[in-house]
Amino acid sequence: MRATVLDVVRDVVDQRAPDERPLVDDLTGMDYGLVVRRLRQANDGRGGDPLGFGLSEVTAFVTPVVLLAVDEACRAAVAEATGRLLSRALGRLRPPSRRPTAPPEVPDLDRNQLAAVRRRVRTEAVRRGLPEPDAEALADSVVARLALAGTEGSEQAEGSEQAEGSEQAEGSEQAEGSEQDGASAT
Repeated sequence: MRATVLDVVRDVVDQRAPDERPLVDDLTGMDYGLVVRRLRQANDGRGGDPLGFGLSEVTAFVTPVVLLAVDEACRAAVAEATGRLLSRALGRLRPPSRRPTAPPEVPDLDRNQLAAVRRRVRTEAVRRGLPEPDAEALADSVVARLALAGTEGSEQAEGSEQAEGSEQAEGSEQAEGSEQDGASAT
């Protein structure tokens, strides 16, 4: 299984802002769509306590910056891959769902997309008051984790293919062995 947006956020937070880990853990149990909407509203200056459990009292710099930047990159990559026209048409046909949404898996991002994420994280981190060197380090951490996320699915797919191949080989060896056993018994 590929990494989700929250997996990437959790890993970056663990590395750059471990004190924000409880916030990320709390986000894991919430409706992902609601989390993103509320963080966007707060980011645009339209909300006091975006998630309803004291985020305004917590000085959380890294979590909202990383979550919004990675979410935007994933949405843009999926829209680019599937074609904007198709996704708009399907969005209009589908009634809004009342079910909670899970965080999306991170698609493979190319160099240009990773560069855009880096710029977005750095710019947003500086805007929120992080010193320039810290913003650069945060942006580098996000891009490094996203680059790893792109290899996770292919490594797991290769591993499962290899496991299936070895299981098939073992199965055919066992079948040959039982045939030989049957032949020697007669």
